[in-house]
Amino acid sequence: MLLPPQGASRSLAAVFTPIKSRGLVDEVCGRIEQAVETGLLTSGQRLPNETELASALGVSAVTAREALSQLRTSGIIRTIRGRSGGSFIADNVLPSRERALEQLDELTRLQISDLGLHYQAIACVCASLAARRSDAADMATLRSFIPAADADPLGWRLALSEFVLEVAAIARSARLARELIRLQADLGTLTLLPCADAGYRNDSARILDHTAGAIEAHRPAEAETGVKSLISTTTDWLLAEHARRI
Repeated sequence: MLLPPQGASRSLAAVFTPIKSRGLVDEVCGRIEQAVETGLLTSGQRLPNETELASALGVSAVTAREALSQLRTSGIIRTIRGRSGGSFIADNVLPSRERALEQLDELTRLQISDLGLHYQAIACVCASLAARRSDAADMATLRSFIPAADADPLGWRLALSEFVLEVAAIARSARLARELIRLQADLGTLTLLPCADAGYRNDSARILDHTAGAIEAHRPAEAETGVKSLISTTTDWLLAEHARRI
């Protein structure tokens, strides 16, 4: 399976944005491993080649080559030689709740709250703009990212990410969209955790439907409130789980 173009999935685009510290092999590996853990990259998907990966992440080709070698050694990817070859996500590599919990445990309550507030601030501006600029085609796409009630946790996590990024696309602001993509990369595996909770999924479904309705009806304040509620619900769930594990 070939890796889809970045435009085909706004969440997947978050994987291939420049890393914060240039030239660090561990950061490149961490970005790919995190994408596997959250289900953005699945078994059999083909990664960009060394040159493409280096360009996307803002690192040298040597760093990209070393990172791919390290990922190969750890069993995250496999490499096939030849014209139709390349580096692919290894078979039977699945997202794990355990890794998500490890990421949660590594953060303080202040860090979780701060990340949520930052995400909320950018997403709310996008929602307000989207409500002013949406059209019928936009709404058809946005509503396609409201997951079914019986979707699995991974499906929910991906749909929620895509919904928020689609709101940014409707806002017609490339700068805001890039910031949301960066924030989603920072959130990484964390957002998988609440999606296993049926109560969270039910609450989120109502919020998503209400938010989409507000954007479609061109009600900026209501759309902003909806996105704020969605992200607050996620942040509150993570804070409660963090407190429970102390």
